[in-house]
Amino acid sequence: MTPFLKFIKLHRVFRYLLSVMSQQHQLVAILFTDIVGYTALMQENEQKAVGLIKHYNLTLRKLVLIHGGKVLNYYGDGNLCTFPSATSALNCALELQSELQSEPRVPLRIGLHIGEIFFEEEKALGDGVNVASRIQSLGQANTILFSREIFDKIKNHPEFQPVSIGMFDFKNVDEPVEVFALANAGLVVPRKEEMTGKLKRDLSKKRKTSRFILFSGMMTAFIAFFALFVYPKYSNRQNDVVDKSIMVIPFINMSNDPQQEYFAEGMMDEVLNHLYKIGGLNVISRTTSLAYKDTKKTTKEIANELGVGSLLEGSVQKDGDHIRIIAQLINGKTDQHLWAETYDRDFKDVFSIQSDIAQQIASALKIQIDPSVKERLESKLTDNTEAYNLFLRAENPATSSDDSKLFYETAIKLDPTFAEAYAGLAGYWINRGLGSGDLTVQEVLKNADPLLQKAFLLNPNSAVAYTVKAWEDLWFKWNFESVGKAYQKVMELNPSNPEILTRLNWYLLSTGKFQDALKTSSQAFENDSSSINNRVDLALARFFNNNPNGSLQLFEKTNIDDADWYIYHNYLRICVYTGEYRKAISIFESIKSALGIDIDNFILGHAAVAYYKTGLKDSTERILNVIKLRSEKSPVGSPCYYIAIIYASMGENDKAIQWLQKAYEDHEVEMYFLNVEPLLKSLRNDMRFKEILTKIGFK
Repeated sequence: MTPFLKFIKLHRVFRYLLSVMSQQHQLVAILFTDIVGYTALMQENEQKAVGLIKHYNLTLRKLVLIHGGKVLNYYGDGNLCTFPSATSALNCALELQSELQSEPRVPLRIGLHIGEIFFEEEKALGDGVNVASRIQSLGQANTILFSREIFDKIKNHPEFQPVSIGMFDFKNVDEPVEVFALANAGLVVPRKEEMTGKLKRDLSKKRKTSRFILFSGMMTAFIAFFALFVYPKYSNRQNDVVDKSIMVIPFINMSNDPQQEYFAEGMMDEVLNHLYKIGGLNVISRTTSLAYKDTKKTTKEIANELGVGSLLEGSVQKDGDHIRIIAQLINGKTDQHLWAETYDRDFKDVFSIQSDIAQQIASALKIQIDPSVKERLESKLTDNTEAYNLFLRAENPATSSDDSKLFYETAIKLDPTFAEAYAGLAGYWINRGLGSGDLTVQEVLKNADPLLQKAFLLNPNSAVAYTVKAWEDLWFKWNFESVGKAYQKVMELNPSNPEILTRLNWYLLSTGKFQDALKTSSQAFENDSSSINNRVDLALARFFNNNPNGSLQLFEKTNIDDADWYIYHNYLRICVYTGEYRKAISIFESIKSALGIDIDNFILGHAAVAYYKTGLKDSTERILNVIKLRSEKSPVGSPCYYIAIIYASMGENDKAIQWLQKAYEDHEVEMYFLNVEPLLKSLRNDMRFKEILTKIGFK
């Protein structure tokens, strides 16, 4: 043997010795799975095989999570899972086989055993794993096989129907193992004479003993050297950099009542809100997370798409005043569990559960939490569980505006000290002022201001209240200095909230802080390039920093048929800004085909400019008349502002100023962008335009 091969062999021994020294043994119920004939199917029909494995992975992850288990090792077309009890493991196996009979049907075989496991390089190992694997190898499609150890734990459970198949001598297992099959309806019970698998070959006991003695001698020879030189060096790897990016997969609603979906989404939101408070994390936004609701993609696929280091998945079950929350933190690269916990608690403990999940995640990702942050993590929003339940319902996007208002108001009646409910209700009035034409600015402020003042009085560190205040100051008060201070406070309270950067960019762009906007939007896009908001923000920041081509590049792969509204609004906008008028018209025609007449003034205004610039003046006039008609009914959607833009683009500056004056009098929210609007460039030196800017509050 060459010196190099000897070195490699010694290195492997050292690695083994390291694993021995760091092993922590756990007694668990082990479940081993394997898809029968998957390799052959992949060669025969790759598309069908991919669909089958996705169905399998999604079902496995969901059911293992429900039954309190963990998915540890992945073997391509099979998995190793562990459970705290034999009954939970067998129940999971039973449900797994049942669900996998739906199309595309998965020919799965399952083997179970109880034994000790330990970990080496994030892989679960041990005699228990070996036995479970051997039992699984005997199976056929739609079989559940298990050992005597499992049988002894479930024999008094009438819901299981076990049948003994007989004794088997497995490879690398010293003693024969009695194997049982589950004979419940729908399952296959194999005949012993037809079963093949990893059975023992004839090996002399002497040969096995000599191997053991040889290995023991090697271990003795190198243990001192290893302990003195290898382990200390290896232990220094504890200081290795940990990827602190995380995405929260939408929690699964396991309640019998589908109406409880709001609770599952609410728990995801509240966990996110807790993670936002912890500095040093890179948290993927809620908007991006929701795009993976009910996904069939594996955690590895999601992690690769988003470029995140870890994922949190969970399930929620609410039954009256009792809740069951299961949470698992998964390494996005290896699919190994970093942390997992099952919480069976009363609803009153929901805040401590949310706090514990956030702190456990921080610990797993090696993040130190400041004492002041820990105090805020462990604080309760309210002591009234009914009020909190109503608050979650009010916050859910699926809840109607009127119902949200009622839920907020009722929550406040139940707990007059509930600061976040006051802030949420203030946000309702702000959104109503933006989205309906039946309220004046004065009416919006009359309702929202007292609620915000109450929220701050009850909780001076309410990030929700500061966020709503920033909206109010930006759109309804045009108090730009106050907006900046509010967002600064939000970022101090929630340093890891990526959505704050989007809202901050509205302020930075409108006040001409273009370089700051570029820096902030670039950081947000780097952290989460899949976010639509981040892409739009960076595109706008690039344009205002004299990079029109870089701005357009961010929209090149946008498919209008599939795009989010925020994308096609701003794609059209950037095309008009950069002079790509024909492209803008093409985008508008696609939008018009998809939406019909239900198109807002933002799109119509920019489309009218594009039509005029390409000589299609009749189309411009038609759009102009539509928006004018809308302006007579209500100021919603800033019709006067967009009429002014159209006239300015046509060179009719007097008419543009007249409509801007009316937009100011109606306090149209788009006026917050007046100071930097590229389509009003022709008015910059007009004293009447400067007077409007001054009245709004621009310096």
